[in-house]
Amino acid sequence: MRDYSTQASRHRRIEEKSPNTAARVTLSIVLLGVVVVILIWLSQSGNEAEKTDTPRPALSEPTNQMPSTNNARAREKAVTVEQEIPEAPENFYTFYELLVGGEVPINTEEGAASDEAAAEKLKSKIIQVASFKDAEAAEDARITLLFLDLKARVIPPSQTDGRGHQIILGPFKTIRDMQATVDVLTKNGYNALVRKE
Repeated sequence: MRDYSTQASRHRRIEEKSPNTAARVTLSIVLLGVVVVILIWLSQSGNEAEKTDTPRPALSEPTNQMPSTNNARAREKAVTVEQEIPEAPENFYTFYELLVGGEVPINTEEGAASDEAAAEKLKSKIIQVASFKDAEAAEDARITLLFLDLKARVIPPSQTDGRGHQIILGPFKTIRDMQATVDVLTKNGYNALVRKE
């Protein structure tokens, strides 16, 4: 017969050691972070001290002369900056005149013809969302689609084709409207089947 009491105490000792190890690792990471922050702070304060080291006037000089020399230096800098900026020519910005004066010829007849052809094709296109044998399930699905701002219709099954209650969307005015509807359906987990009516 085996003595399992020693095995249980062995497992308990392992569990007791793990929090101490975790505490040591955490303490080491915190100390390392503190050292890094101190080193960064020291390097930044050293850089700031180098930048601010400017020659200071002797103690024997009067203090009221310092602002006048600073003002003179500021004026010299301002003069040099003004001299460096080139002036733009008088008619530099011409894009406004191009927008107003330049017209692009557009053939509106071709656009209207292609819109009519697309609208004619879309009259016969619908999107079938689902098909149910039960009329109540189809009506529930139609109401769910209303929450997505999609006006669906339920077509009852006819005697000849034997299909169930179909939930369809359409017809659409533009291809963009149809594609937007398909995108909304797929984002919400529906299978959108574009077919002829």
